[in-house]
Amino acid sequence: MFVTTASVPVPVRAVERWRAAMALMGLGLGLTTAGLGWDFYVHEIVRQAGESIFAAPHLLIFAGFGISGLGFLVALAGVRPWLAPRAA
Repeated sequence: MFVTTASVPVPVRAVERWRAAMALMGLGLGLTTAGLGWDFYVHEIVRQAGESIFAAPHLLIFAGFGISGLGFLVALAGVRPWLAPRAA
């Protein structure tokens, strides 16, 4: 089954994959933003010193980056067949 756009018919499965990819990237962006806000609070408002790279706000930031990257790879996997040349 295809979804018809203004110029190109697109398979429904590809649209579903792109929606999932956008959801993953949005979740990753939200987690990263929350982690950065939390990290700002810890450093500037509470003035906590002696923090490691494995502190909870940093892990939330890293998890957001990882989830966003995973979403990007899902989107890239959905686009890749369209970039390959078609057999004549």
